[in-house]
Amino acid sequence: MKTKTTIQILGLTALLGVSAATFAHGNDDVRFGPYGPGFNTHPAFQESLRLMKEVNDRQDKQHDRILDGFYDKRITMQEFRRLMDQQHDIRNMERAFLADGFLSRFEYQKLDTALDNASRNIYKEAHDVQGRPGYGGWGR
Repeated sequence: MKTKTTIQILGLTALLGVSAATFAHGNDDVRFGPYGPGFNTHPAFQESLRLMKEVNDRQDKQHDRILDGFYDKRITMQEFRRLMDQQHDIRNMERAFLADGFLSRFEYQKLDTALDNASRNIYKEAHDVQGRPGYGGWGR
């Protein structure tokens, strides 16, 4: 009985010693994969961050162009809704691509093409003969 208790105490002491050492050292070193300590510095991850920033900057500029056209009365309510729906679809595509935390070159190219189409649509809607009356629209 005394031997069993001694073995349990020694086992518990060893377990506490290991966990205390792990706590004192930090446990980031034992994680592997996309959440490991060196993942943020990997060139592929840095490229993905750069591409994500580029996509987000373009989306912000397009959003501002849509709002400017709407406030300047060059874009009708229906055109505004259609353009904003297109922006929403692009955001959803981006979220799906970023589900793994990484934007590949292929995914970036698909987003870039969608943003190019959206940009053309914004230009066409802002420069067509439609608009709201009294502000250069409807037969300007």
